[in-house]
Amino acid sequence: MEAAATGKYDSDENDDVEWESQDDEDNEDDDQDNNDATGKSKSGGKKKKIEVAAGELEGLRETAELYKSNIFKLELDELLGEVAVKYDKHKALEKALHHLKAIFDKIPSSQETLLHNFKSEMEKKHNIITPFPHPQPPTDANYKFKFEKPAGVHVVGSYALKSVAKTKGPFTVDLAVEMPASIFQEKDHINYRYFYKRACYLATLANAIHNAKKGFQLEFSTVNDDSRKPVLIVKASGDKSELDFSKTKCVIRIIPCLAAVPFPVQRLAPGRNNVRAKDESETLRPTPQYNASLLADTSYTSNLAFLYQHSKACPAFKDALVLAKIWLHQRGLASVESTHSGFNLFLFAMVMGYLLQSGIGAEGKKLSAVHSSYQLLRGTLDFLAFHDFVNEPVFIGRSDNEEFSQEAFKKHYDVVIVDPSGTVNLAALMSSSGLAQLQHEARLAMNYFNDSVDRFDALFLKNVNDVYLRFDNVFTLPIGEKPIQQYDSMARADCPDYTAFFARSLANLLKQGLTNRVDLIAVQYSGQPAWSLGDEMPMHAVDQKMTVGLVLNPDHAPRLVDQGPDAQDKEAGDKFRKFWGSKSELRRFKDGSILESVVWETQGYENRTLIVQKIITYLLKFHFDIHEAVHYYAGQFYSYLNFSKLLPDTLFSSNLKITGFQTVMNAYGQFAKHLRAVDTALPLLISNVYPASPSLRYTSALLPHPVDTANITAYPTTMRYFDAIDVIVQLERSSKWPDDLVAMQKVKHAFLLKIASELKANQGVSSVVVDDVREKNELAIRGYLDVYYYGYVFRCHIYLEQEGDILKNLINSTKETETKKLLAANALEKYEYQFRRRQMHTFYIQAICARYPAFSATVRLAKRWFGSHLLSSHVSEEFIELICAYVFLESHPWVSCASAFAGFNRVLHLLATWDWKTTPLMVDIEGEMTAKDRDTIMKNFAVHRGQNPKMTMGAMVIATAKDLDGQQWSKYKPSMPIAARIQALAKASCSVLNEAVVSGAEKDFKRIFVTPMQDYSAVIHLKPEHCTRYYQNLHPQSKYLSTTGSKMSELGDKAYAQFDPVSEFVKELELLYGDIMMVFYNKYGGHTIAIVWEPAATLARPWRVISDFNTVPVDMRTTGVLKPAKGATEVSKLAVPNFAAILSEIERLGDGLVDSITTA
Repeated sequence: MEAAATGKYDSDENDDVEWESQDDEDNEDDDQDNNDATGKSKSGGKKKKIEVAAGELEGLRETAELYKSNIFKLELDELLGEVAVKYDKHKALEKALHHLKAIFDKIPSSQETLLHNFKSEMEKKHNIITPFPHPQPPTDANYKFKFEKPAGVHVVGSYALKSVAKTKGPFTVDLAVEMPASIFQEKDHINYRYFYKRACYLATLANAIHNAKKGFQLEFSTVNDDSRKPVLIVKASGDKSELDFSKTKCVIRIIPCLAAVPFPVQRLAPGRNNVRAKDESETLRPTPQYNASLLADTSYTSNLAFLYQHSKACPAFKDALVLAKIWLHQRGLASVESTHSGFNLFLFAMVMGYLLQSGIGAEGKKLSAVHSSYQLLRGTLDFLAFHDFVNEPVFIGRSDNEEFSQEAFKKHYDVVIVDPSGTVNLAALMSSSGLAQLQHEARLAMNYFNDSVDRFDALFLKNVNDVYLRFDNVFTLPIGEKPIQQYDSMARADCPDYTAFFARSLANLLKQGLTNRVDLIAVQYSGQPAWSLGDEMPMHAVDQKMTVGLVLNPDHAPRLVDQGPDAQDKEAGDKFRKFWGSKSELRRFKDGSILESVVWETQGYENRTLIVQKIITYLLKFHFDIHEAVHYYAGQFYSYLNFSKLLPDTLFSSNLKITGFQTVMNAYGQFAKHLRAVDTALPLLISNVYPASPSLRYTSALLPHPVDTANITAYPTTMRYFDAIDVIVQLERSSKWPDDLVAMQKVKHAFLLKIASELKANQGVSSVVVDDVREKNELAIRGYLDVYYYGYVFRCHIYLEQEGDILKNLINSTKETETKKLLAANALEKYEYQFRRRQMHTFYIQAICARYPAFSATVRLAKRWFGSHLLSSHVSEEFIELICAYVFLESHPWVSCASAFAGFNRVLHLLATWDWKTTPLMVDIEGEMTAKDRDTIMKNFAVHRGQNPKMTMGAMVIATAKDLDGQQWSKYKPSMPIAARIQALAKASCSVLNEAVVSGAEKDFKRIFVTPMQDYSAVIHLKPEHCTRYYQNLHPQSKYLSTTGSKMSELGDKAYAQFDPVSEFVKELELLYGDIMMVFYNKYGGHTIAIVWEPAATLARPWRVISDFNTVPVDMRTTGVLKPAKGATEVSKLAVPNFAAILSEIERLGDGLVDSITTA
């Protein structure tokens, strides 16, 4: 440990730590001795084959032991190859580093100068403002600075270890310049004197580089966003000279540091104060952050030596660090400046080295030098995920000085990772919030490592830190000009950066107030920008925004009451009341206990999901006096789930928003009981009653509302639509059922009539038996029973198992005609859809709703979105539900969302990024999908794409464990053009969402639900007063919703279940003109129908007497005269669709419903 502390190891290669010799190339053995003069192996061919086979087996065995799987190893190898940096091509960079060292060595020593004079002279003569940290040195201070040449120059950091990974931005080459101890005095560790002299030293280095006139671009920045420690950024000149390292895509960071502590080290212990207050009467508090910042400048070379030793002893160490860099980068944790979690790759490397060294606990080493890069990464992440850093600080080395004891570090820092010297807390800048972020991501990574499914993409390829996808609730607030009350003079002395102090205070406040309502609180903000040499170091901007992301706990977030201490515990009660203020109150609970409590009075799912927002709003105002400027993103989309406020309360109860689906579910439960009660009057018993409707699986776009059918005349035409809720009534098996399917349908009809009469007699409810005469297939199911049950209509379908068996026998029969087999196949498809798929789909979706409370609202928003973009006829409701189910079940690289805001954002993100042409969506709604099933799905998908490369069917494939072909819900819809449009609209919606959030213009969210109309060939405008679903429109006009007029609806006094003339009109158009146009509409209250002509239909084709649509000769002039085209001698026999006539036909078909038609 002493060697680690001093950076000295018993190794001949220790000099490699210096920047001058950074080559780390392994010498390869020459294999020529194993070959004879002809180049052939000396050993025999048979022996070689045996050796090769044995080698392959050994390789496979090692891969299985050292990596998760062979495929995972191949993926890791490919990734490492992609991000590898070619150090042998960095000649220009090496020359630049040599040149910088030469410049530093030539700087002459200077005379002692007062700091104030030094700054003035540097600004006047060289236009360089010395980057003094805040507070600036007093003008009357007698602090003096004298420059002396560096004691040493070293390349440190990841470049020195050769563990750099290529990312989008330039990588950093750290150049540590050791300041000689002779320029410091004994008490320079107090009152920022060390940092002032450090800034002067840096300004001198900057001036020397500038005067060398080699074209380097220079600017100041900071280390880990610590304003006490500015650094010099050197960028390539770009002049293509021998010192131009532009092609290396890096920047050089010059860091002034110390070889050793020039002051007694105990003076910088965590519990010491080194910033004296101006007011001598003020009590001095320890300055642990200040002390750690200074001590950290002494540890660069010793820490590098510690890591270098492990990289030599462990061959996979460097590759593990490269993988760690990618993992951290994708989560915004690779550097402190990214999210200000306080963690970075350096800390990860130090922890990995700690786990490789012996004697770290009762179990000894956690990692071994023979481990693979995968094992090293996994072992380190496992440690980070589950180690109790609060109670068990990490000590790579220990100091004998009692002031650097474990208790001293624990008392003054949130997270403790002490360097090999035992004196420097490397994690001093890390807050408890930052630790929570790190452990949250590490636990997820361990879940992915342990998953039987390959989660390589989630671990390394996906960008995790998109706050509006990663978190359930997000809010932003400005830092503000006026500091919070807690930021007093002593707090300012230890933490001069108010932004960092405020972030830490905010995280602690939220953690105390939200308790287990949230699983993660992540406070993020942008880092301090670099600044030019001629500018002052910037302070925090008044308009700088802080972003806070919350991962909600779905079980506890909607809790109405926060229980505090017992009334008898006065001390704890005082603390509770001080924290909650007037919100705190004494309450007696059912168990007889009397506790301090905070109650959040609210009702309904939507309101309860916003309790966390209420708590945060209250706490910010009460403790920080912040309220007006907070932008909170959680419930912005809820308005799209509810009916317009213009609807009359007499017909649409506002209480429905509070009760949600509970009203219809209660009605269904009661109805099922009454339905079972009538089977005593039937020849056969009712074995089961199954729900098969979106309304009964909590996913209908709008809440099912009860309709007063007895007072139906009070509803205008625009409010006369109400859903028929599908219910499957399964009868017990019986040999008495006829084998003839036509006769079977008639017997089922008789059963429905009997059920209707029994319900009327026993419960007094009205029912209507319907024979669907539109069904032309005599073998198919066709009848149902509509039961008007206390405001709802339950549509009952009789399910017989033997009906499906008979249809299968007909299809497989060798005696039946092909026509009848086709009819049977068509009937079986409808049978399977109605009685098997819908029923099972409803069951699984209900289970997902129970498992994920936010799923229901997410699906409903997604359906609203599809409808708003006129896609109602191109995607099924089940398709949308499966898309949303994937977002929750396959939530990687995030946890499953607990809010509709995050859920809907993720749905849009999925639709925008899904490579549906080459990848199916595998949705394990059953919870049964195995690795073998996934392989089968991929094989089936490849076969399907090979057989149908133009994707005329099954464009977007969604497969489940019960549907390995992915054809049940996505075989026919959406088509390939629609799939492309869905993706384009999703990308545009994501863009609008990001713009609205960045600008703070929440009103722009409505643009997500507004579709562009300029892409359509024609638009049919309907008369809203005749649209029965108009009341479901997002923005209805009040004049069409009036119930005060004397005119009765043209629908009279009868209540028609599921009567939607717009949908019926669209079906008619698709039936008549589906070959030449695509029809778009919004079934949720839309009053426009858009048309796009099929591109193939516009081509000229030979004219026929009988055509599927109206045509016109290509040579027909607008005047109605046939005239040969220019250069032709006779009239062409080709014809094209007569679009104008077709639109006229459509207008005539929609007489009374169509208002007008406009064309592009």
